[in-house]
Amino acid sequence: MSTLEARLDWRGEGATHSDRLIIDARACQADGRWLRAAEVLRGGREVVELDATPWVQPRELDPALIPARHWRLPVAPVAGRFYPRLAFPDLAQGPRDLRPVRLLEVAEDTLRVDANHALAGRAITFSLRAHTGEAAPATRLQELFDGPGLQAPPADAAAAYLGLDGFGRRDESEDGLFYDRPRLVHHLDAVCRREIAGLYARFLRPGLCVLDLMSSWESHLPDEPSDPHVAGLGMNRDELMANPRLNERVVKDLNQRADLPWGDAVFDLVLCTASVEYLLRPLDVLREARRVLRPGGVCVLAFSDRWFPDKAIRVWSELHPFERLGMVLGMLAVAGFGELRTQSLRGLKRPEDDKYAAQRAQADPLFAAWGVA
Repeated sequence: MSTLEARLDWRGEGATHSDRLIIDARACQADGRWLRAAEVLRGGREVVELDATPWVQPRELDPALIPARHWRLPVAPVAGRFYPRLAFPDLAQGPRDLRPVRLLEVAEDTLRVDANHALAGRAITFSLRAHTGEAAPATRLQELFDGPGLQAPPADAAAAYLGLDGFGRRDESEDGLFYDRPRLVHHLDAVCRREIAGLYARFLRPGLCVLDLMSSWESHLPDEPSDPHVAGLGMNRDELMANPRLNERVVKDLNQRADLPWGDAVFDLVLCTASVEYLLRPLDVLREARRVLRPGGVCVLAFSDRWFPDKAIRVWSELHPFERLGMVLGMLAVAGFGELRTQSLRGLKRPEDDKYAAQRAQADPLFAAWGVA
């Protein structure tokens, strides 16, 4: 047993979350408790639970009141979002303190800040189990606690994330011009694509009708079951024609019109892969996705930390990767989806033949949020 999966399972406001980090078993040598847990796994136990409390710190702090003039970032503060402690010199322990804290309230003269760990006060299951994949080198187990919790939406997700100023883009030219040339290349590495297919496999069964929203030449679907009816809506006809999994192909710019060209309750599953960050009116699109889903159908939004910077909405680049999960989760909730869940996966080894292997040891991380119509 050389590879382990470290996992946090917890529940936030109206949603269930699972965050996973893949590590080499030798990473457990950094802490005696982890080392003993790894030894128990080697003895045949499938899962070992650990106490997350030492790593979910600080906790039980009262909100801090910071003079507004002490704000240190070049952007306007937004209530509900997370910011690095270095934005608040009154809280930062050094000029490079990047630990996230949530800004609760913005008043004329005062900022109210929650400086607790993002998972503080939550019931968490922290566990280790064996994993069949290969971990990226030098990944530390404590990285598991760096990010999870930030996907818990603020009290007013719409105000925190969906303001019009956050939906501008570096390139405001017509999207049809940008996507006019087919890009028959992979935008995520092979490991991340495999994990996305594995995620989607959880929702598939024979005979389903699937909508691949913002599709291209690949639908990231698993090989089995092989017979779902798949409709693809995308921006480039050549890319859609090159996709062998599609039974229907629709060329449409959802940033011009968000309506979907299907009737009510047509699909069992709506998938959107590495594309939600390009939508100018995501709520309208998600409401349409809910309309075309049958009752009990699922909408899954999966993404990583790579995108076209010129065409992504501005707010996307301003958020921590886990906070993007919170934004997407909030949009699903506002659009009327229920039974909300998120999942993250980090720490797998990047394929050696990947063009970025020399620059980045870890495979592209996977973040996903979904809800039921």
